[in-house]
Amino acid sequence: MNYDVNFTELSYKTLAALTRYMESFLGQEEAIRLGHQLLDFAINKLGDNPLQFPISHELETLGITDYRVMLVDNYKILFRLDEKDKTSYVMVFLRQRQNTQELLYQIMIG
Repeated sequence: MNYDVNFTELSYKTLAALTRYMESFLGQEEAIRLGHQLLDFAINKLGDNPLQFPISHELETLGITDYRVMLVDNYKILFRLDEKDKTSYVMVFLRQRQNTQELLYQIMIG
């Protein structure tokens, strides 16, 4: 299966914020490497078969059923899938322990 993978402006902002946050734990070089690895993982996995990833349970409890989630080590990537156009839209990068609902709320009021 071949799907297009698009990164939203928000995904780049959250990836930059995640990288800056992780810099204090990993150092600058490793944090930048982490950012590149997450981008590469999203491109490869979503380009191949985005349907293998489940609907985000955390958001589904709020009635939001069009976000899927990929777990990568200690991180998660939220994306939306347009099956008709065979395109995945990466929306957000965050830590697994980070509250998805809270992040989306902060984005909406920010």
